[in-house]
Amino acid sequence: MTGPYVIGCDVGSQGTNTALYSADGKLVASAYQSYDVLFPHPGWAEQDPREWIDALHKTIRLVLEYVEPSAVKAVSFGSQLDGMVACDAHGRPLRNAIIWMDRRAEAQAAAVRQRLPPESFYMHTGTNLDSSHAVFKALWIKDEEPEIFAQTKKLLPPGSFVVQEAAGVAMVDYSNASSLALLDHRTRRWSDDVIGAVDLEAAMLPELVPGTHGIGPITEAFASATGLARDTCLVVGCGDEMAATLGAGVFAPGEVCDVVGTAEPVCAVSSAPREDRTMLVECHPHGDPNSWLLENPGFVSGGNLRWWRDQLCSPDDQYDDITAPAAGVAPGAEGLIFLPCMQGAMAPEWNGAARGVFYGLSLAHTKAHMTRALLEGSAFALRDILEAMTNAGLDVRRLTIVGGGAKSALWRQIKADVTGLPVRVPDNIETTATGAAILAAVGSGVLPDVAAAVSAFVRYGPEEHLPNPEQGAIYDDAYRRYRDVYYALKPMFDG
Repeated sequence: MTGPYVIGCDVGSQGTNTALYSADGKLVASAYQSYDVLFPHPGWAEQDPREWIDALHKTIRLVLEYVEPSAVKAVSFGSQLDGMVACDAHGRPLRNAIIWMDRRAEAQAAAVRQRLPPESFYMHTGTNLDSSHAVFKALWIKDEEPEIFAQTKKLLPPGSFVVQEAAGVAMVDYSNASSLALLDHRTRRWSDDVIGAVDLEAAMLPELVPGTHGIGPITEAFASATGLARDTCLVVGCGDEMAATLGAGVFAPGEVCDVVGTAEPVCAVSSAPREDRTMLVECHPHGDPNSWLLENPGFVSGGNLRWWRDQLCSPDDQYDDITAPAAGVAPGAEGLIFLPCMQGAMAPEWNGAARGVFYGLSLAHTKAHMTRALLEGSAFALRDILEAMTNAGLDVRRLTIVGGGAKSALWRQIKADVTGLPVRVPDNIETTATGAAILAAVGSGVLPDVAAAVSAFVRYGPEEHLPNPEQGAIYDDAYRRYRDVYYALKPMFDG
């Protein structure tokens, strides 16, 4: 095997998955290294960013055992979004990274809300004025750790930190930049208005470039640590959701990627930036620099099923064994409704106070009914998001489902019936590293463009789930009741 090859790295919050691909899109080898999330206080979540780098070093070295390192032409990253790394003048982290699931910056978000209304913030950035976004984590450091902030010269999302370690430059692609909530998503330039409103210096932010930008050779230190050749091209890459979407082959307008993991981010491709007046979906630049994503960052979905298994079934049960009896229950679960809000709601609205609910239980309902209602509840939340995308002017055409939840044929069919859209699944359902490899191939010139790379790297299973009109009619009524239940309980949540 002589190559050329490319490497894509999924730098996630649970671990790093590195995948080596040949130029024709065949997976040659992969390696994974996990690391810990630290929870120093309730609502806080941190990681030592040096663990990301150690994982990259080790996993890249492992996949290079299968090929001659000089045959690897490029490496790129799909990195966790909404994190913040405060670095000194030498690029060294001054404290642990504050990652995407951290909610400590509510006070900072509230303070910005007094200066810039949420609707204006959304129009400037395409994002909600929400403490999950990285700018508010930087403001928390500024307010609560002023001695660290005084030493801070660069504010980097995780993707920029790993690029800096690999290539020695502070750069960020448009998708990672958007997660800072400081980017004008329409022009793909930093928003002077928002930077002024949050009182940060633009010089602290990395340089903006497309995700396909080839920076050039990796540093001598990164080459030595990984075993890569010194002339390996480092391509900037993108956020993990965008990489997962590209790795699923979703780059054409109207295509939707449904990433069913612990949470369920939903991303739809648009050829132009769009705004959702309800602000249920955000607008971010895609990893493909020629398009944008309408995106909801994800309600708890697979996490609900895991909770159901661990608490009310057996942790040793297989998911197929748990969901199989639900296939024998009629659509609509005989009136039983589940609200998938176990950690707050991201649909039908963003509401951190909402909680999960089973509504309509009777003595006639069984565990199989409750399992079906749980699966259907996630499909109803997905429909909320798709309808918001449609109302923003996007012609939504098809669902591509990836992640662990894509393995369930029952869940796939429920989603087809609830949404009225055909559903397909790629052969490889863990697609983030694939998306990063696609950008590596394009940015290094191994392949000419994203369309050609997707054609080479992505293949789909033969089975496509088509919506059943009769079951769809039943679900139209069940969906209406799901929304009625949520809004009837909203005063209880908010109270």
